[in-house]
Amino acid sequence: MEEFLFLIKNSNIIITGTSSGIGKELTIKFLKNNNKVWGCSRKEDSIKSKNYFHYKLDLSNPSNINEWIQKVSKDTNGKIDIFISNAATFERKLNSLDSFDCITKTMSVNLVAPILITNMLSKFMIQNKKGLIIYFSSIAVMVNEVGTSIYSSSKSGLETFNQIIKQELEKFNIKVAALRILYVPTKLSKKLNSKEIITLKNKFKTNKFGTIDKIFNKINKIHDLKKIPKNNLFCDNLKKNEETFR
Repeated sequence: MEEFLFLIKNSNIIITGTSSGIGKELTIKFLKNNNKVWGCSRKEDSIKSKNYFHYKLDLSNPSNINEWIQKVSKDTNGKIDIFISNAATFERKLNSLDSFDCITKTMSVNLVAPILITNMLSKFMIQNKKGLIIYFSSIAVMVNEVGTSIYSSSKSGLETFNQIIKQELEKFNIKVAALRILYVPTKLSKKLNSKEIITLKNKFKTNKFGTIDKIFNKINKIHDLKKIPKNNLFCDNLKKNEETFR
């Protein structure tokens, strides 16, 4: 892992989806640097630390979100430094065969929840005159794969929100960015078969966020930036012969 002069330390961090995968591993890494982390998932607490505070909730329920953020704001006295929007749900289905409940849940968890949480947390960050917000997107927005219409649309919407909210919040010294993740071995990504994974990775020059360490390092680098670039979407580049893939 790369070494940084300015690792994120002594901060209050909110991360969604901390029961497994990227969210859990990032939480463990942040806790090693004297940060406090407030996490949530539909499952019980799976991280044992005096500086980790878990909340079991359904992110498709706005009332649950409101209750959770209100609690975190009281725990921190409104000092919330970082929000990492990690939680996501994915079910591969043709749109015509999908259910209203599944469609609504995917859009609620992947898009509406990050927007609602940002709405609440940004108020505290504006008062504190600083903050960092990171959204995790997916290469699915470029692939346009059959059976991923809802998931891909939710992530595409999140990227658009990310670009606009950056402009709204940067004057308050709040940094906003999104990482478009190609492939990381997680429970969610295991829904792709091995052939699909190889085909997908072969279309790109790099896999910048292919490990937890790389994602963690990038978040620290973004936090250390004096100013977020105009294009605040960080992603991998296609190989030249795949340019039409866009």
